[in-house]
Amino acid sequence: MPNDTSIQPVTAVSANGSGAVDERPPQIASMTTAPGHASSPVPNPVLLLDPALSMVVIEFRNSAGAVTNTIPSQRQIEAYRMWQDSRVGPAPALD
Repeated sequence: MPNDTSIQPVTAVSANGSGAVDERPPQIASMTTAPGHASSPVPNPVLLLDPALSMVVIEFRNSAGAVTNTIPSQRQIEAYRMWQDSRVGPAPALD
């Protein structure tokens, strides 16, 4: 099925009506961190592979880089570790 749609170039128009167009690219806000902060911010959230448990842990961090929350929770991770050591009862379920 042929496509008869064509895209035509658009000429720029200046805001002052003089016909002269400023060819400079627009200024883009810098995405760098503020002075005093680390030069490479920590990605948020962070995905970690726990090889002992064979599971992925998602860590959420605050602006200082400290872990504030995890999925599964720290309590659930500890339950998995205890079950893996003892193998008593059913495996813990994620909530």
